[in-house]
Amino acid sequence: MKFSVTFVPLVLVLSATVKAHSQVNLRQLRRVTTSASTIAIKRGLSYTNPQLTDNFSGSKVSWAFDWASTPGGELPEFLEFIPMLWGSGSTGTWVNDATAAIASGSTHLFGMNEPDLDSQSNLSPAAAAALWKQFMEPFAGKAKLCSPAISNGPAPMGEAWLDEFLSACDGCTIDCIAFTIFDSATNVDNFKSYITNMGTKYGKPTWITEFGASGSTQDQENFLDEMLPFLDNLTTVEGYAYFMAGNDILVDDSGNLLPLGQVYNTAP
Repeated sequence: MKFSVTFVPLVLVLSATVKAHSQVNLRQLRRVTTSASTIAIKRGLSYTNPQLTDNFSGSKVSWAFDWASTPGGELPEFLEFIPMLWGSGSTGTWVNDATAAIASGSTHLFGMNEPDLDSQSNLSPAAAAALWKQFMEPFAGKAKLCSPAISNGPAPMGEAWLDEFLSACDGCTIDCIAFTIFDSATNVDNFKSYITNMGTKYGKPTWITEFGASGSTQDQENFLDEMLPFLDNLTTVEGYAYFMAGNDILVDDSGNLLPLGQVYNTAP
C-alpha cells in the first residue's frame, strides 16, 4: 500500500530536520548480537546526539544509527552502531569507517537515505546502483547490506524507485530491504499493511530505519502500544527505529525520556 500525495510533506518535514553530521573518529563498539547476522533485539534508535541515547535500556533497544558512517561520539555499550552511506557526498571516509565498524562488531550496513526524496540523498535509481557497486558491494559477505532506505511516498518514489534500483543494480548483494514510513497515529492499519507488504513483496528481511506517527501524545502512545508488539512478532522485520531519540519526541534536549520515550523503552 502506498500513501497519498497529501502525506508527502510530513515525510519531508520530519526527515529533513536531522540528516547532516560532522565526521569523528569511530569509537570502540561492543556487539550485542546473538550471531554474525542477527540483531537480538529488534528495537533501535535513530539519533543525532549520541548522549541522548543514554537513558534507554539495553533490554529493550540494541542498535542505533545516526544517518552517518560514524556514531558521532560515545554510545552506550549495549547499542550496536550501524553505519549508513547517506549519499553521494558521504563517500570520503566510508570505506575506512565501515571497515572499522565491522571490525568492532557492526553486523549490518545501511544504504543511501531516502534517495527518492529531493530533500534527502536525492539519487536516481541508476546513480544509486552505481554508488552501491562502488562503495557497498565490496562489503558483501563481511556484513549484511541493507538496500537504500526509501520513503513511503507515491510513485515515482517509494517502491517504484526501489524496483528500478533493484533492476539497475544487477548482480548486487542486497541482504535486506530498508525503508521509512510516516503517517497519522490513528492509521495503524495502514502501517501494518505497508510493513507487511514490504516483507512479502521483496522476500527479504526488512529494516524500518525511521517510522513516525503524527497526532497527540496520547494518540502516539496508543500507536506504539499496538505497533511495537506487532513489529516484534512480524518475522520479516529484523529491526526498527522510531523517529527519533531527540527533537523532543522520545527524549528532551537533556536526554530525559518523555512519555513517548517511556513507552518505547518499557513496552514488552
